[in-house]
Amino acid sequence: MFGGFGFDMLSKLTGKKFSVSAVRVKKFCATTQFDSTKAHNCGFKAPYTLSEGLHNTLHYEFIDKNKDGITFESD
Repeated sequence: MFGGFGFDMLSKLTGKKFSVSAVRVKKFCATTQFDSTKAHNCGFKAPYTLSEGLHNTLHYEFIDKNKDGITFESD
């Protein structure tokens, strides 16, 4: 968190925006776990298992050659 605050202070002093901030560090470190019990109790059936989804995503984004030429990009 302190690194994020350091960038916030540096941003105020220089007037420049940095991609690292206290808010981003806090979001990155936060727990992002959700309870899916209600969805499963209503009859929801996931089209893929977690393992299959990760496998497909990794292959599409990073391993296999994509026809569209688009690779995952972040800000």
